[in-house]
Parts: sequence; C-alpha cells; structure tokens
Amino acid sequence: MEKIFIIGASGFAKEVYSLIVTERKYEVKGFIDYNSEFNYLKINNENVPIFDETEFLLSNKKDINIAIGIGDPNKIKKIHQKFSGFNFPNIISDKANIGIDVSLGYGNIITQNVVFTANIKIGNLNIFNLNSTVGHDSNIGNFNVINPSANISGEVKIGSNNLFGVGSIILQKLQIGSNNIIGGSCLVTKNIDSESLVIGVPGKIK
Repeated sequence: MEKIFIIGASGFAKEVYSLIVTERKYEVKGFIDYNSEFNYLKINNENVPIFDETEFLLSNKKDINIAIGIGDPNKIKKIHQKFSGFNFPNIISDKANIGIDVSLGYGNIITQNVVFTANIKIGNLNIFNLNSTVGHDSNIGNFNVINPSANISGEVKIGSNNLFGVGSIILQKLQIGSNNIIGGSCLVTKNIDSESLVIGVPGKIK
C-alpha cells in the first residue's frame, strides 16, 4: 500500500484522514502543518504524527503522495506552489457517484455522496464535500472548494480559487469567474465575474 501525508491538522484534515483510511488505498503516515504546537493528533485512539512543514520539505523527496486537508482555496494554491513536484493523487470515496465521461485532473478530494452526472471536466486540487453535486456538461477549474450540499447545475463554467458555501446553488448555464466567495444557501441566478462576495436569495454581489 502506498504511503500518503495530509497537509493540515484541523477538522477537515481529520475528515480527509477518515476518507483515506476508510477507502484503504493509501497508508496515512501523518499530517503536515506549519508551526503546529502539537506533535500528533489523537484519532481513534491512535497518535498520528504531525510533521513541521519546513522540516518536511527539507528532508523528503518530491515523489511522496500528498493530500490536501485544508478547505481554503487561497491556501490550497499556495500549498501547491510550495509542494511543487510532489504527487497529488485524486482521493475519491467509493460512495461518490461518478457518471460517464467525467475528466479529472489531479489532487481532487471527492467525499461521500458527491454526484457528478455526465460529460464533466474537473481541473486540479478541488474539494467536493459531502452531498455536493455537479450537473452535466459543466467545466470546473482549479483550487475550488465546494462545501457540503452545494449544487452546481448543468452547463456551468467555473474558474479557479472559488469558495462555495454550504447549500449554495448555481443555476444552469451560468459562468462563475475566479476568486469569488459564494455564501451559504446562496442562489446564484446570474453570471459572476471575479473577486466578488455573493450572498442571498437570489444572490447579490456585496
């Protein structure tokens, strides 16, 4: 079984740990964090080590598997730059429903009960959290975080570095640029360019 390390040591990192352990495709060797005050995380009565990020980068080869355990698009992008040359495999729950003609880049985290329907293109290092859905003929870039129960309808085009709040909805055929925050339970009914905060029902730019 191949070894893997998880970047981050907070709540979402624990969820990624649980996902990887449950799927039994990789052996988690520990977490990587920046200036952590702890040496390990206690999970299921096991002390899982936490490695300092700087020391890890200095002492490890770049062919090691890495999973992202941080739910912030900007931090994910910076981590990708810092860990250039490391392997970022896709981590996909067996309970996710991946339809036909779905193209995935690398480093995506796809959790339980996520649904991709058909003819979908996904870039790199995106997070699809519990019960989120992506409709047919959609195209999603890199470093996006789609939080639980967010629904992206068919023929939607999404750029990079976007955060979609819990329960947000993107209606069909819309275009979302980059570096946006879509608030929780927001209903997006119009195209969104970039660098925007969108909240409400229907969604309005603030």
